[in-house]
Amino acid sequence: MEVITTTPELAAITRELVGNLANVTSLAKSETNYHQVDAKPSDVVRVARADVFMRCGMDLDMWADALLASARNAKVQRGAVGYVDASARVRKLEVPTGGINGASGDVHSAGNPHYWFDPKDAVVVAYEILLALLAVDKAHATAYNANYKRFSDEISSRMAGWERTLAPFKGQGFVAYHDEWIYFATRFGLTPFGFLEPKPGIPPSGGHVTDLIQRMKASKVRAVVMGSIYSTKYADLVAKEAGGKVAVVPYSVGGMGTRNYFDYINAIVEGFAKALR
Repeated sequence: MEVITTTPELAAITRELVGNLANVTSLAKSETNYHQVDAKPSDVVRVARADVFMRCGMDLDMWADALLASARNAKVQRGAVGYVDASARVRKLEVPTGGINGASGDVHSAGNPHYWFDPKDAVVVAYEILLALLAVDKAHATAYNANYKRFSDEISSRMAGWERTLAPFKGQGFVAYHDEWIYFATRFGLTPFGFLEPKPGIPPSGGHVTDLIQRMKASKVRAVVMGSIYSTKYADLVAKEAGGKVAVVPYSVGGMGTRNYFDYINAIVEGFAKALR
């Protein structure tokens, strides 16, 4: 069986469920910006052969729509049992209440789409893929159900350690490059203070960075966390001026030596603890 996902994180979670019963491929490569994926002809072929297609949804991977249309694979079109929107059951955060236009930056109408940073949302995502696997491949239902339970239990057992690591920093503010941490911050009781991007998807400007530094000093916020695909040029500057430190964390599963979803969250938790400490 062939399973195609739009991102490495969805692929990593899916692999926990399918084991050796399916081949799982991510269209977006590790450590590449998921908003800006250039699909190749070979990707159309992969989608055309897929039994299950899993996407992030929430307007993050709209580039996948053209792939689905070109592939003409009825098994994975919207509404088919092999089509999975991983965000379907996720509690959406930062849903805009006003109008969105070109001046809003990369704001998503359905809310902030970076839900996989919350380990408990990863379990929700796993359940979504489980339903598709049970519909597409009933013969291996027992294995899929067992693997889902194993993944869910592993998340539950690791949550205690992750929460213990970040507990001393509850309520503390941090600065990041892109507005992608609200689900992680909400789960672990942290406070996104500001972003190097003046608006999502808009590069930093001198005036914005200067203002951010002044606000950090006034509020005694020193921690700066950077996804590994972003330059640390401005992060190093604001951390130095605010008297803090920069922690680089993996943008993707597969980045910075991570091999699976558990490695990924471990590295992010440790990175936040380093910056906040």
